[in-house]
Amino acid sequence: MSGGISGNIRGAVARVFPDRRVYIRSDRHARYLEISPYSQLGCAVVAACAIGWMAFATVTFVSRATDASQAEFRLEAMAEAYEAQLLVKSEENAALQEEMEIALARGDAISAQLSDKQQRLVAQATALREAELEVGVLRESHAVMLEARREAEAQIADLTQTLSQLRLDLASVQSQESGIDDALGLLAGTMDRVIADRDEAAQRSEELDQSVTRLQSEITQWENRQERVLSQLENAARTSLSALNKVFERANIDLENILRETKRDYSGAGGLFEPVEEGDQAEFEADARIAALMSDLERVNLMRLAADRLPFGRPTVGARLTSGFGLRRDPFRGRTAMHNGVDFAAPRGTPIFATANGVVTFSGRQRGYGIVVKIKHAFGFETLYAHLSRSRVKVGDHVERGDRIADMGSTGRSTGTHLHYEIRIDKEPVNPAKFIEAARDVL
Repeated sequence: MSGGISGNIRGAVARVFPDRRVYIRSDRHARYLEISPYSQLGCAVVAACAIGWMAFATVTFVSRATDASQAEFRLEAMAEAYEAQLLVKSEENAALQEEMEIALARGDAISAQLSDKQQRLVAQATALREAELEVGVLRESHAVMLEARREAEAQIADLTQTLSQLRLDLASVQSQESGIDDALGLLAGTMDRVIADRDEAAQRSEELDQSVTRLQSEITQWENRQERVLSQLENAARTSLSALNKVFERANIDLENILRETKRDYSGAGGLFEPVEEGDQAEFEADARIAALMSDLERVNLMRLAADRLPFGRPTVGARLTSGFGLRRDPFRGRTAMHNGVDFAAPRGTPIFATANGVVTFSGRQRGYGIVVKIKHAFGFETLYAHLSRSRVKVGDHVERGDRIADMGSTGRSTGTHLHYEIRIDKEPVNPAKFIEAARDVL
């Protein structure tokens, strides 16, 4: 049966491609080239394959050219969209930077106002002390004049009594004989001198009354002035205390413990115990008010000193807050994780500043954080600056608020250029955003 099929195939090939001869003639000879059916079939197959390959290659080339054109169009569209997003982000960054500059200017103005207010408080407290000294001097003068007035009144009483006695003597002498005229003249002269002394004493008493009245008026004026100054100082102290209390409440820290440590570092007292003599109720109340005012001023000063030693500040300028404190989705694993700081994004090399005075305890690479700088501050506070491109300090360096300590980068476990900033109290992380917001009312 296979032979029959083969014969049929050969017959079909012979019918489609019969034997052909190609004649080649020259001047003297004629030659021919005989082409068998299978040779013709092979040539046809080769030609068909060549035409098919050319058609396939053409279709593929056209398809790839079309895909490349579409891909190029898509890339151009994506590039335009990305440039538009960059423009929007640039405008947002410029707006945020302008807001930050305004906030910094406002912080500088508030700091200058608080400094001026504190200077005025000190000047007013000094003026109050001087006024108290002047009032004390006036009171002593008033007491001396009152004593002199009492002495003059006693002298007038004695002179009046003497005059009365002289008049009685005169009346007794006039009833006697005329031989006593000389004694009467002597008595009359004595009476004239007594009357003159009485009139002089009366005039002096009147002058003393006028001096006492004038001194009482001056004392009243000084007391009114003292009351005004004391009220102004009390209002200023209450205002400063209220503002600073809000700052520390916003930061959610143990203010009383910090004030105790600050007082231990910046104050001292001692000396013999000398009890104060009891005075009238008004003087006692005035002294109590002054003591309360001095206590408030001391507390304001301690709070200012404590605020200067705490990390109330922004670690970089012109950067955008990209991630807050707390639970968030991890950018690498996509799972919920704890974020112990805040992230700021800005170009590579953006300056990083210390947020408070302190000592550098670490400067180098740390697993996951990349290049890290750690600074130890007062009251158990510590700040950490991570993913840096460069550290500008070394361990043991003393830095102050505002000193440039590093440059922003993307080292360690990072998806892009940014700063990871942490605040820790006794090794426990706290939310830095509270201190950054509070800094607007302090710095």
